[in-house]
Amino acid sequence: MDYTGAAVTNTKCDICGKAFVWKESLKLHMEMHAGLRNHSCDVCAKTFTQKGHLDRHMNMHVGFRKLTCDVCAKTFTRKGSLNCHMNMHVGIKNYKCFICDKEFFLECALRSHMTMHADIKNYTCDMCGKKFSRKNNLNTHLDSHAGIKNHKCDICGRGFTHISGLKSHMDMHAGVKNHKCDVCAKTFSQKGVLNRHMKMHVGIKNYQCHLCERKFLHKFNLDSHMKFHADIRNYTCDMCGKAFRHKSTLEGHLNTHTGIKNHKCDICGSEFTQSGGLRLHMDLHAGVKNHECGVCLKAFSLKGTLKRHMEIHVGVKNYKCGICGKEFTLSGLNDHMHMHSDIKKHICDVCGMGFHNKRDLEVHMNSHTGVKNHKCEVCEKAFVQKSQLKLHMDMHVGVKNHRCDICSITFTQKSGLRSHMEMHAGITKYKCDICGKAFTRIGELRIHMDMHADIKNHVCDVCGKEFRIKCSLNRHIDIHAGIKNHKCDICGKAFSQSGGLKLHMDLHAGVKNHKCGICPKTFSQKSTLKHHMEMHAAIKNYKCEICGKAFTQMPGLKLHVNIHGHIKNHICDICGKEFHVKRNLEHHMHIHV
Repeated sequence: MDYTGAAVTNTKCDICGKAFVWKESLKLHMEMHAGLRNHSCDVCAKTFTQKGHLDRHMNMHVGFRKLTCDVCAKTFTRKGSLNCHMNMHVGIKNYKCFICDKEFFLECALRSHMTMHADIKNYTCDMCGKKFSRKNNLNTHLDSHAGIKNHKCDICGRGFTHISGLKSHMDMHAGVKNHKCDVCAKTFSQKGVLNRHMKMHVGIKNYQCHLCERKFLHKFNLDSHMKFHADIRNYTCDMCGKAFRHKSTLEGHLNTHTGIKNHKCDICGSEFTQSGGLRLHMDLHAGVKNHECGVCLKAFSLKGTLKRHMEIHVGVKNYKCGICGKEFTLSGLNDHMHMHSDIKKHICDVCGMGFHNKRDLEVHMNSHTGVKNHKCEVCEKAFVQKSQLKLHMDMHVGVKNHRCDICSITFTQKSGLRSHMEMHAGITKYKCDICGKAFTRIGELRIHMDMHADIKNHVCDVCGKEFRIKCSLNRHIDIHAGIKNHKCDICGKAFSQSGGLKLHMDLHAGVKNHKCGICPKTFSQKSTLKHHMEMHAAIKNYKCEICGKAFTQMPGLKLHVNIHGHIKNHICDICGKEFHVKRNLEHHMHIHV
């Protein structure tokens, strides 16, 4: 087409469809598509396709900005630029691509976009020869060569050269997967990952190893494979010195040092540091046993298990316990070491209790079936295991060899000490399904459940009061017997129960957690607050049998009775005068001072 001459009414650009009245205008417009920039700025060397564009650009250098945006206060040299900018605030996109229908706020953005459709790439990378349609895309690409990553993820700290890379990465954290495979319906966060996935369905393997002729879907898979032939191990563990071919393999190996197990079995919940370990484990669930013993024909899921099994046939015990010196096969040593480390891999399906080995679990199952062959000669209590009976006998003779390092309480059994230590650590494994309260021991949960059922099987022979647990009854009996084993170290006052001593210690410490809702007065004990509330309600349940005067609290009645009995326990140290009530003595002391 000839772009010279006079008017060419309604003539359109063949590339973007824009119409012009003058041939000269169309010619200048075509120079823009061709990337011709003959007008250069003397200040910054920026080039333009038209002289008018250069003139407007020069206004920027001289600071000519008389038009201001009312929304964000940004200034502009041209009214058209301000108008385009306002469209951004109101969300108006007036510039639409006629090829792909994508919309833009600014005309310049549309023009830049059109170069992509025209496949005009005037900007070439000097390092790799890759071409770009826009200069800013080339600049971003150069950052990738320089290793510049200015766009950083706030969640994991990973850096990206281009903001679009960060956006795609953030979709991964958010779980956004908008790219779906039409074949298997699998979804992906990024379109590039979907494209690579599609090659798997069509079976396209364009990358072949020249040594073993193995083919791969992707080039990076081939590159990784070639390291195997060359035995290149560039990734070394800083902790143990082991070297690996791939970074991902090293990362998986580091999890073994840190104990991180990100690969979890959906069936039994077992966790693994590496995906390969999980895959082998899944063979166990599927019953896949491809490794057979040539001696006894026993089959195994794992090659390593078969290898350890063969040691049994040859009687090899090459593995020695570093703690006690006993020798085992590898599997025997593993079971034995669990005893030293308290690892219990054999779990009861009924109660969740763990054991060092399968044999102990089988014995434990008798407790669920009710089989108890070992009986105590003292109290006739029966036990499932002989070891349980032995520990029980220690209770009768008062042997308590297991001491808590924190509070010095001693226990007959090691299990009792372990449960006690969980209390110090705040570990509560057993939760009530009704109220949600959690407990350290299962026995405590059972007792708690009796509270919901209102079961009280333990009755006091003296007063008939009923209790849910036997220990509560025993503590109650101490009250009747006048036994007070819990003594205050500060004032010497003794109590029948430890709970009473704890409340008493709050008085010494000045702890007052119980506040009156009517007046600002606070109290150390809940019961004292309850009596105090009776005063506000004018409830007088305590009546003098001599004169009939009533009181809201028992202490008030006791002081009153002292008046009838002429009991004066409060004596002035200065003059010897006696008083019924301590408060009266305190008033009297003002006379002396």
